[in-house]
Amino acid sequence: MISRTTSVFKAVIDAKTNEIIGVRLFGESAHKIINIITVAVNAHLRYTTLRDQIYTHPILAEGLNDLFAMVD
Repeated sequence: MISRTTSVFKAVIDAKTNEIIGVRLFGESAHKIINIITVAVNAHLRYTTLRDQIYTHPILAEGLNDLFAMVD
């Protein structure tokens, strides 16, 4: 169980390709979702792939939907 639910996510997106260049994750369980970002960066995925993904509730990864929704 997460006792502290406050977190901060920041992403850098390539404006030409919409690929995820990097992400900063601050939060108690950020280490649990860094692999999702690593796969996306290594596979040169567009941010929309993570934005449109369905994540299990309730986990911190749901914040990726909100993070990448702000790009539009």
